[in-house]
Amino acid sequence: MAMKKGSILFVAALVGYSAVILLIYYFESANESSNIKTLFDAFWYSLVTLTTVGYGDLYPTSIAGKMISMTMVLGSLGILGLFIGKLTEYIQALAERRKMGFDGTDFSNHVIIVGWNEFSEDVLTQLVHAGKKVCVITDNKDHIDFIYENFKKEQVFVVYSDMNCRECLKKANASEAVSLMPNFGDDAKNLVFVLNAKKYHPHLSFVVTIDNGELKETFTSAGVSFAVCRNDISSKIVASYIFEPSVARFNEDLLSSAADNKDYDIQQYYVKEGIKYAGMTYGAVFDDLKNTFNVLAIGVSRSNGQEQVLNKLPDSSFEVKSGDYIIVLTSGRCVKELNKQFDCSEGLYYAEHV
Repeated sequence: MAMKKGSILFVAALVGYSAVILLIYYFESANESSNIKTLFDAFWYSLVTLTTVGYGDLYPTSIAGKMISMTMVLGSLGILGLFIGKLTEYIQALAERRKMGFDGTDFSNHVIIVGWNEFSEDVLTQLVHAGKKVCVITDNKDHIDFIYENFKKEQVFVVYSDMNCRECLKKANASEAVSLMPNFGDDAKNLVFVLNAKKYHPHLSFVVTIDNGELKETFTSAGVSFAVCRNDISSKIVASYIFEPSVARFNEDLLSSAADNKDYDIQQYYVKEGIKYAGMTYGAVFDDLKNTFNVLAIGVSRSNGQEQVLNKLPDSSFEVKSGDYIIVLTSGRCVKELNKQFDCSEGLYYAEHV
């Protein structure tokens, strides 16, 4: 209601301002001693007066013109204030709209995280370190400032929305995304969201962390690509720290993305048709990567039509084919060279070429 009232006042002020210009032109153009002869002259004079610039090149000489000008001068502060106020209001509303992500994002080949908490922050940090673009959907305005203060807008976009699946995913440009991670902190809510999102965006790879390991098969049946039980992973790491702490520390380091040249990481690279490794044996690929980049090829992942099958340290005679993924142990300093060698960056190939 307040916005509507303000719009009416603005229109009324604009109409009144136009009437003043016409009246000044009417009276001054008929006065021989006046230098306001055209409608443009009247507009220029009123504009200079309204903005308090006052060049003095044009001015009224008739009594009627002066009276009208006095009225305009007295009212100019109000009109100018109203105009500046409306302009400021519009700019603020536009900035707020962009901040809230109401107009959506043009990100493509990105990851969507639905729900925000400390775990989401940790996942986002790893994805950003890996050079991925991420859209975060949250229903809490307080999260927005925190996210933008800690992550660059070039890589992270935030959508403030209720968790209406279809609408919030539309703003997140889910049709151009590649992966989605619901993170509501509740297995049932995560499952419901996946089922709804799957109807509209079946192409997405759904990754879900679950608290109840017994539900893993349920999530898989619902179309989840990877259902990861937090307790399973944490228990294995804790047990490893108990009897082989050095190995555990090394494994934990490998689980995180390489943030700088000294960090080590396990990465996967797609074997495109035509690159040198397509058609080579695993042994030959291993030797080439080790001798050229000091990188260890530790496995080959191949699709069987339904899922990716991981071949860990296959025989030297194992043939690497186009469409496979080569799993490598590398350091951050080799990432750029590997991207060039494979003609794509690490991760799922369709994450960059949809």
